[in-house]
Amino acid sequence: MQGKHVNFPLVPASGAQIIDSPMLFKRTFQLYDLDYHEKMEGSMMKRAFTAIAGLFLLATSVQAEEYWITQYRAAPGKFPALLELVKNTDLTFYSGTSPILMRHSQGNHWDLMVVQKFNPDCRRSEPCINMAASFNYEVSQLVDFELNFVALSETDWATLQQLNENTGLYHIEMFNAAAGKHDALLRQRRIENDYLARTGQVTNVIFTVDMGSDIDVFTIGFHESLKTFAESPDLPPEAFEKAAVDAGFKNRADISFHLRELIVGHHDTLAGPVK
Repeated sequence: MQGKHVNFPLVPASGAQIIDSPMLFKRTFQLYDLDYHEKMEGSMMKRAFTAIAGLFLLATSVQAEEYWITQYRAAPGKFPALLELVKNTDLTFYSGTSPILMRHSQGNHWDLMVVQKFNPDCRRSEPCINMAASFNYEVSQLVDFELNFVALSETDWATLQQLNENTGLYHIEMFNAAAGKHDALLRQRRIENDYLARTGQVTNVIFTVDMGSDIDVFTIGFHESLKTFAESPDLPPEAFEKAAVDAGFKNRADISFHLRELIVGHHDTLAGPVK
C-alpha cells in the first residue's frame, strides 16, 4: 500500500538547477499540502492527549523522536542512476545531518531506504522548498514506487547515528498488527529485545508508524556484518530458556509463536549501507 505522495525536502546535487514545469509545480504542491500538515499537527495533538491519558502500553518518560522514512523502488534499469543521484546529492540540507541510507540486499521489494530526523520546519523555508522540488523531480524520472511516512522511536537521532557508524548490515522487520493487537505487538518487540540483551545479542531499534503507511511497527537491527548477524551466542540451551522466561515469554519457542499470533503481515529485509 503506497502512502500519500509527500516527498521530503532535500538539496540537489552540485550544479543541479531548479526546473520550472507543471509536473514540478504539482509535486511541490503535494510536498507542502496544507491538508497533510494539518492532519499531521492534529495527529501530534492526538498523541499528546493519548500520552496524558496513559493509553500507550509500557509508556515511559522518554520523549519519542520523529523520523521521516522513505523507500524507493527503481524503474527497470534505473537503479544505478538512482543510487548515483542519492550518493551525489547533499542530503544534509533537510535536517542538518546526513540521513542513514540502506541499500536492499534481500527481502522486501524496495531498493533504497532513507531514515532521517523529521524536520517539519523545512516546508517554511523557500530554499528548502526549491531544493526539494528539484531533487524530487529527478527522483520521479527514476522510480516506479516511492513511499514516505512518519515514524516514532524512543531511540534518539544521535544514538541512531552512533549505532550506524560501524554497521555493515541492517536487519529490517516491518509488521502489520492484527486487529486490537498493536499494543501487544509493541510489547512483544520490547520483551524480545530484553531476551536478546540477556543472551548477548544485538537488540533492535523499535519504531511505531505515526502516519503515511499501513505498517504499524518496524525494527532495525544494526549489525557489524552478515557473519556477526548469523552467529549464535555460545550458551547452553538452558541459558536461552531462562532468558526467554525472564524476559516475559512462556519459553524460548514462544518467541516466534507469540509473534505470529499478533500480526497479519511481516516483511523481513536485509540491507547494506550506501557509501
